[in-house]
Amino acid sequence: MSDNTIKVALIGNPNTGKTSVFNALTGLNQQVGNYPGITVERKQGNCQLPLGFKATVLDLPGTYSLNASSVDENVVIELLMNRNDKDFPDVVVLVTDVENLKRNLLLFTQIKDLEIPVILCINMIDRMQLKGITLDIPFLEKELKTRIAAVSTRKKPGYCEP
Repeated sequence: MSDNTIKVALIGNPNTGKTSVFNALTGLNQQVGNYPGITVERKQGNCQLPLGFKATVLDLPGTYSLNASSVDENVVIELLMNRNDKDFPDVVVLVTDVENLKRNLLLFTQIKDLEIPVILCINMIDRMQLKGITLDIPFLEKELKTRIAAVSTRKKPGYCEP
């Protein structure tokens, strides 16, 4: 990779919208489905970032934790445990869904424990009002010591609430 390209791994529980986030970032149209095992291998795409930077984005299979219980989950664990892997990420974007945020935080803490930079992407925020959910993003960023992106890939690609 050149100096102005970073490697980003999209990781999260199954059905949190990782592939939708991947498609929004890369402009690709990978298959999206609401059933386990839809992404069982690494999918890769590229996107342009501000200030002349680029990202190689990996869409990885869904996993609940870094304790593999399936072949799908093992793909994620093998990548994160091998800093010599050519695709080892410079940053992990942990994609969560707003309705199951608490359950998704186990994986978040495990990745933080590996000392890999991580950004929390809370997807499906278009469902917050319908479900009566409120989030204090600045408070969560402070408590979790990470940046948070609140997005809705259903509403439109790249939709983000401030």
